Amino acid sequence: MRILMVILPLSLASAQSYYNLRSGFLDRKGEIDSMRLTQAEESAGTRTFDFVLYSSEDDSLKGRVRFPKGDGSFPAALLCVGIETGKEVIAMIEGQDSVILMAVDYPFEGEWDFKGLAAIGTTFRLRSMAYRAVPLLLNCLDWLFQHQAVGKNDVTVVAVSFGIFTAAPVAVIDQRVKQLVVVQAGGDLSGVIRHNSERWGVSIPVWLAGWLGGAILSPFEPNKYVLYLSPRQLLMINGEGDSFFPRFSAESLYDHAREPKEAIWHRSGHVAPGEKELIKELTNIVAKRVYKR
Repeated sequence: MRILMVILPLSLASAQSYYNLRSGFLDRKGEIDSMRLTQAEESAGTRTFDFVLYSSEDDSLKGRVRFPKGDGSFPAALLCVGIETGKEVIAMIEGQDSVILMAVDYPFEGEWDFKGLAAIGTTFRLRSMAYRAVPLLLNCLDWLFQHQAVGKNDVTVVAVSFGIFTAAPVAVIDQRVKQLVVVQAGGDLSGVIRHNSERWGVSIPVWLAGWLGGAILSPFEPNKYVLYLSPRQLLMINGEGDSFFPRFSAESLYDHAREPKEAIWHRSGHVAPGEKELIKELTNIVAKRVYKR
């Protein structure tokens, strides 16, 4: 009976359409109540600020934004990266001083633990975090589009790794976004969880872990959203040796998307925060395709 009580609501959640999910996220979004900026760093070409965004829905989000110095209208990118990296990704990106970069710390609460049955609780907390994060990231986009330094026709959402399950809804729902760039990520979350569950130490059978994890995170399945990105651009950059988002995941997302879309396969494995040379190389690939430099 307990299993049925868990499976039934998860099955109903899995059946939710994009349009129902979109309405739900917009209902939770509210308005920007305030945005508090504190200067954190300054270089020859940029100024970096830590921020706290407060929404009218009695919620808040911390992050970091880097502005080019000087006057003008600059392209902007909202970076949705892995939970452990968060706003620190700003410091990892070098040589893009003419682009406004914004990244956030996700509001994840509790322990990041996938060992044994703790994986189920962690996945539910991940789902709760994403339900908070998507509306708040939509608020971040509102703030960018209102800022005088931002080129209103040149705002990109960049998803890196597990940032894909918040980035895909955000980029698709806000139709002002020019394009979605996906770096070392993909779709078919159920398959991704199944593929990684043994490595993470999940104690239930891999097929059950994949089904259960995919059902819990179904409202954030990237394949549900990417279909509706068109006619805006999808750019995907994936690693041939990626052990977290293997080829089937990247191909699944690409196949669900409509044109225009482009896939670039890189020789790398899955990038880690300390791999500065690989981060620089991937950043240069994105910059060349997105900003033509």
